[in-house]
Parts: sequence; C-alpha cells; structure tokens
Amino acid sequence: MSVRVAVNSVDGASGESVGDSAPTPSPSAASAAARTPRIRGHSPQFNIVAVAVIGVLINAGLSFGAYSLHDSNENRLLEQRVREGAAVASANIPSVQTPIASAAVLAESTDGDPEAFRRFLSPIVGSGQLFATVSLWPASGVVRRPLAVVGTQPELATESSAAIRAVLERASGQGTLAINNLLTARERRLGYAYRASKRAHLVVYAEAPFPKNRRARIAQNEAFADFDYAQYLGRSIDSRFLLASSKGGVPLRGRQASATVYFGDQTLLVVMAPRTQLGGTLLARLWWLLGLVGLALTLGAATLVGGLTRRRQEAEVLATENARLYAEQRSVAQTLQHSLLAEAFPEIPGLEFGARYIAGVEGIDIGGDWYDVVRLDHGHILIVVGDVSGRGLEAATMMAALRYSARAYAVEGYSPATILTKLSGLASVARDGHFATVLCGLLDVGTGRVTFANAGHPAPLLITATGAEFLETSIGVPVGVGRGSSYSEVEFACPRGSTLLLYTDGAVERRGERLDVGLQRLKDASSAVDGPLESYLDTIVSRVLPEGADDDTALLGVRWRG
Repeated sequence: MSVRVAVNSVDGASGESVGDSAPTPSPSAASAAARTPRIRGHSPQFNIVAVAVIGVLINAGLSFGAYSLHDSNENRLLEQRVREGAAVASANIPSVQTPIASAAVLAESTDGDPEAFRRFLSPIVGSGQLFATVSLWPASGVVRRPLAVVGTQPELATESSAAIRAVLERASGQGTLAINNLLTARERRLGYAYRASKRAHLVVYAEAPFPKNRRARIAQNEAFADFDYAQYLGRSIDSRFLLASSKGGVPLRGRQASATVYFGDQTLLVVMAPRTQLGGTLLARLWWLLGLVGLALTLGAATLVGGLTRRRQEAEVLATENARLYAEQRSVAQTLQHSLLAEAFPEIPGLEFGARYIAGVEGIDIGGDWYDVVRLDHGHILIVVGDVSGRGLEAATMMAALRYSARAYAVEGYSPATILTKLSGLASVARDGHFATVLCGLLDVGTGRVTFANAGHPAPLLITATGAEFLETSIGVPVGVGRGSSYSEVEFACPRGSTLLLYTDGAVERRGERLDVGLQRLKDASSAVDGPLESYLDTIVSRVLPEGADDDTALLGVRWRG
C-alpha cells in the first residue's frame, strides 16, 4: 500500500494521496399384465456370484484408489523432504566457503604473508579436519607452484601449468567458489578456488577429502535418519561424481526424488530414497486390507471418505474465512498506520512538501516508520523522519510517542541535537525491546539553510540542477540505545529549486544486496527525475520499489521553489 500525502505550497495545490405423478394404468393394460406369464427369479448361487462380482469390483476400485492415493502422497512427501534435504545441504556450503574467503581476505591484506596464512589455516587443515590442504597461488602470470601450502601438497600442483591456470582463472572474484572436480583422482577430493575480489592478485585454493568407500552415515536421531541419500557433483546421477552416500557406491533403489543446489560455480544433485513409508503403515496397507475385509471395510471406507470430504470442505471454508480475516486485519493495520502519519503539511511560502508511505508486503503488523513537518516561530520548520525497529503494536506505540514528543520539544524551541538527546531519554531497547533511528532537521525558510542532527539514520539526499548528493551528517547512536546520548549538528545550504529527500531504510535495503547498491539506486533515480514534487515522488517510488518493498518505507520531500 502506498499512502499519498498532499503537497502544499503557496498556491494551495494538492495531490492525491415437485415430481410428476405416475399415470394410472388402463383396465386393458391391467388385464394384459395379468395375462403375462410370471418370470422365475434368479437362483441363490447367481445372486451370490453377482454380489461377489460386484463386491470384488467395488473393492478392487477402492483398493486401486487407495493405492493411487498412497502413491501420490508418498511422492509428495518425498519431494517435500528432498527439498528440505537440499536446503540443509545448501546451508552447509558457507561452512566451506567462509574460511576460504576469510583466508583470501587475510592474504590480500598481508600481501601474501606465508606465516600469517599458515597460522590462520592450521586449525582446520589436516587429518580429520575440514580440508586436507590449503595453498596460496598468484592470480596472474606463469603459475608453476604455490606461494604457501598448509597441509599436504595439493593435487592441483601435479597438474600442467595450463590446467592450473584454468582452475585459478575460474576464481572470478565475485564471491563464488570455483569447484575443481578431483573425484576420479587417486585421492578423492574436491578443490575450491576463491579470489577475494576482481582486483585481488592472490587466489586461495583448498582441497577437501571425500571417503574412498563413498559411504556416509546419518545418525539415528537426525531428521533424515529414515532415508537413504546420495550427493552427486553436477545435475545427473553419475557414479564417478558421487560425493557421498548412505549406501556407499551402491545406487539407491525404490522410490526416490532429487533436487539441485548451487555449489559455487557448479551444482549438487541431492537424491533421497525413503527406507519406510512416509505417510505411515496404515495408508500403505490400506489397499490390500480393503480387498481382504470386503464389503464391511468398503462401507467403513465410504464412511471415512465422507468424513474426510467434510473435513476438507470445512478446511476450505476455514481457509476462505482466514483469507478474509487476513485482508481485514491488514486493512486495519494499514488504516492505523495512516492515522499515525501526518495528514497534511503546513503551507509555507516558497516551500513545497510531499511524502509517500509504502507498507511492506510481508505480514499484517503495523510498522514503525514515520515522517513529520512542524511549523515553528520565526520562519523555521522542523522536519523529522524516523524508523522504529521491529513491527507490531509496541513498535507503533513507540513511534507515536517519539513523533509527538519531537513535536513538543520543537515547539519549546529546542535544537535538533537537543531534541534527539531528550528522545533518547524516553526510549530504552533494554526495557521496550525497540530502538529507533531518527533524522531531525531545522529549516530556516529565509536563508534556505538546514541544520541536521542524526541518530543512526540514513543520510539525507539533496537534489539540485547539477545532480544529487548525500549530505554527510554527524551520525550518533540510535534513540533508545544509550540514555541521554549527545548528538552533533551539521548545517547545509539548499539553493533555490533544489529538493531535499529524507527516507527510511526500506528505500535502499534489499536482502542479499550491499547497502551501497541501494543508495546508488536511489541517487540515480532521484537525479534523473524532474517535474512537480507530486509526480517526482511517484516516479522515485516506481523506480526504487518497482515490485513493492519488503520493509515499510517512508519518503519526505522538501522543495525550495525557484
């Protein structure tokens, strides 16, 4: 949901935020019926055979249906568990990559110091450890031998220069391991090459041993103890590239499913086969129990199916009702959030204000982002943007308290730094479980200068005719982290026609992405837009948040009219 707030200026412009009875036989028909010879009934044996055939057919149909249901359910559960197994395998990858990546960073920072390299890696290299050997290689030039080796001599060193170069060059410096397949070698291993960055001049190469018998056991108390499994390097089942298996080199038999996991610049194929019935023995035996018990069990099965059908219908009704309640609760949360935000801005000659609030797409809890504009005496305006950590009613309560407290302190004439210091005395992360980042600015309408104090909030963005730049404020600790914290103020000049953009972290943060990328995206989107402030903010939202935001996002724009 995007909340549009009116843009106010000196000219008052604003934007949109029963059945038929049987015929009576005639007398002639009745007499004709009386004259018709009476047909003899079927013999008991025939009736028994007929009932037996019908019963067999019914039970055969039910047995087949039960078998099909069991088969489908087993496949579905197996696919679910193999996805879970793939997730576990994926979660274990960082345990391999992290020490190698750390060693690469260390090597770059120490200019390839062999002793520092050995001290760092010695605890995890050797017999029974994670790696059999780790070595340091030059990233360019003629490669003949490693610069430093921890553990045994790497298998890579026995290869030709061209083969060595091919492995090292695949270490691209983009945060991905280059996998060297040594599973067919005398000592079954996998090699991992990693380069700290594209400009790094050193490559860390590690080799991890794999069991010669290709057997790995899962403890009986683990989640996958009732499964046989195998892991292959690549996307297909190839015994040459088997990493490990619960059955050694023997192929898995029976029902099985597989899933792939990205592993560096290669993939892992995880194959799993259940040792027991995943849906339980009752469903597995139901089809032949129906055939043995006969009609009695058929009737019981019909009753069971009826009960299951009713439960499914009840579940569908419940799901529909839950969806409706979810929509209602989300609407209530959005309405509550809107009610806590500024409905209108003061009309100040020469200034325009505009704001956007975009609710996060995850969950129905209310968020803690806010913005505010307070008109003060003597031609000054206080602008505030803040973000309370977490979500829910407690975060919203803290947001409202901080917002209205800031307004009160501003009216009393306190400076931005003093306002933040007083706010830090109201909140405590140890007591409330929340903290807040706040950016507080005091605008002098006459001079066009603005004084900022910052409590751990992203820097404001100033957009002029020549481009956009982030204003370097003095960043203090977030409100609620330290009671009575002090803050510094920084003053900036905003020329006529410029736009000042304040925002919360939802505008720049993305999962799995560096913050610098999000900041640059916002800067590029802001500097390539012109026009009225109302459409200007809409364009920024569409460019920065094209598919909506994971987190709540608030934007506050201030424009000095030319």
